[in-house]
Amino acid sequence: MAPLARLLRREEGGAAVGLVLMLPMFLYVFMAAFEIGLYMTRLTLLDRAIDITAREIRLGNLEDPSPANIKAMICQNASIVPNCMTTLKLSLERVATTNWTMPATETVCINRSDEVEPVTALDPNPTERKVLMIMRGCLIADALFPSIGVAAALPLDGKGGYRLAAVSAFLNEP
Repeated sequence: MAPLARLLRREEGGAAVGLVLMLPMFLYVFMAAFEIGLYMTRLTLLDRAIDITAREIRLGNLEDPSPANIKAMICQNASIVPNCMTTLKLSLERVATTNWTMPATETVCINRSDEVEPVTALDPNPTERKVLMIMRGCLIADALFPSIGVAAALPLDGKGGYRLAAVSAFLNEP
């Protein structure tokens, strides 16, 4: 019993106790800050990529504005977004200018746990002149630390990914 009492009275390693108690809190804050920074960077790049693509369509610089080409241009401009071509879901819809009715559907994201995905609305002629268009994109990105910080509060899909959605509007001018 005396060796155990001597061991408990020793003061060496007292600083390690503080480190052991404080390190998890510092790591939690660091990981949460990194996750929110990555989330905001991905969201900003997706928003920017959709704006650039909408501008190219509006100006007529995109020769063949097919859904595949629009998606490829968005993914090319959103460089840090992982698996963009497989997880990006696009919606390109007209806005009725007679009564300014916005599209009634909400932005649809890919559900990675389902085998079959519903078809989203893509306007058959997005380059028609004097038409107000809404381009919406949604993709799923995996959280690095899904149980820490903002990722724990975000609605995640069945595979631990959160949704990033961006919208841009443009008018095809003559």
